[in-house]
Amino acid sequence: MIARLIPASSLVPGPATIVFSLQGRTIRSRVLMAQAEPHGVVRVAFASGDVIAFSARTMVGQLAPTPGSRLRRAR
Repeated sequence: MIARLIPASSLVPGPATIVFSLQGRTIRSRVLMAQAEPHGVVRVAFASGDVIAFSARTMVGQLAPTPGSRLRRAR
Protein backbone atom coordinates (compact mmCIF):
# COMPACT_ATOMS: atom_id res chain seq x y z
CA MET A 1 0.00 0.00 0.00
CA ILE A 2 1.07 3.53 -0.71
CA ALA A 3 -0.01 6.09 1.91
CA ARG A 4 0.01 9.81 1.14
CA LEU A 5 -1.82 13.06 1.86
CA ILE A 6 -3.77 14.65 -0.98
CA PRO A 7 -6.06 17.70 -1.23
CA ALA A 8 -9.79 16.98 -1.39
CA SER A 9 -9.85 18.64 -4.83
CA SER A 10 -7.81 15.64 -6.12
CA LEU A 11 -10.32 13.00 -5.02
CA VAL A 12 -11.67 10.71 -7.74
CA PRO A 13 -13.70 7.49 -7.58
CA GLY A 14 -11.53 4.38 -7.38
CA PRO A 15 -10.15 1.53 -5.29
CA ALA A 16 -8.05 3.71 -2.95
CA THR A 17 -9.20 4.03 0.66
CA ILE A 18 -9.56 7.59 1.95
CA VAL A 19 -9.01 8.27 5.67
CA PHE A 20 -10.12 11.35 7.57
CA SER A 21 -11.23 12.29 11.06
CA LEU A 22 -14.34 14.23 12.09
CA GLN A 23 -14.95 15.21 15.72
CA GLY A 24 -13.95 11.96 17.38
CA ARG A 25 -14.88 9.71 14.44
CA THR A 26 -12.50 8.33 11.84
CA ILE A 27 -13.87 7.32 8.44
CA ARG A 28 -12.05 4.90 6.13
CA SER A 29 -13.85 4.32 2.84
CA ARG A 30 -13.63 4.42 -0.97
CA VAL A 31 -14.81 7.43 -2.98
CA LEU A 32 -17.88 6.69 -5.10
CA MET A 33 -18.41 10.25 -6.37
CA ALA A 34 -16.50 13.54 -6.09
CA GLN A 35 -17.98 16.77 -7.40
CA ALA A 36 -16.34 20.20 -7.35
CA GLU A 37 -18.79 22.96 -6.50
CA PRO A 38 -18.48 26.76 -6.60
CA HIS A 39 -16.47 28.64 -3.97
CA GLY A 40 -13.86 25.91 -3.39
CA VAL A 41 -16.12 23.13 -2.08
CA VAL A 42 -15.81 19.45 -3.01
CA ARG A 43 -18.80 17.20 -2.24
CA VAL A 44 -17.77 13.56 -1.83
CA ALA A 45 -19.93 10.42 -1.53
CA PHE A 46 -18.23 7.43 0.09
CA ALA A 47 -18.93 3.69 -0.10
CA SER A 48 -19.67 3.84 3.65
CA GLY A 49 -22.78 5.92 2.88
CA ASP A 50 -21.27 9.17 4.18
CA VAL A 51 -21.58 12.32 2.04
CA ILE A 52 -19.17 15.06 3.10
CA ALA A 53 -18.47 18.57 1.78
CA PHE A 54 -14.79 19.50 2.05
CA SER A 55 -12.88 22.66 1.35
CA ALA A 56 -10.93 22.01 -1.86
CA ARG A 57 -7.71 22.50 0.15
CA THR A 58 -8.59 20.05 2.95
CA MET A 59 -5.95 17.32 3.13
CA VAL A 60 -7.07 13.69 3.41
CA GLY A 61 -5.10 10.46 3.70
CA GLN A 62 -5.11 8.11 0.74
CA LEU A 63 -4.16 4.43 0.97
CA ALA A 64 -3.67 3.18 -2.58
CA PRO A 65 -2.91 -0.42 -3.49
CA THR A 66 0.48 -0.97 -5.12
CA PRO A 67 0.61 -2.85 -8.42
CA GLY A 68 0.43 -6.58 -7.77
CA SER A 69 -0.82 -6.19 -4.19
CA ARG A 70 -4.21 -7.32 -2.94
CA LEU A 71 -6.30 -5.46 -0.39
CA ARG A 72 -6.93 -7.48 2.75
CA ARG A 73 -10.36 -7.50 4.27
CA ALA A 74 -10.90 -7.62 8.02
CA ARG A 75 -12.50 -10.84 9.17
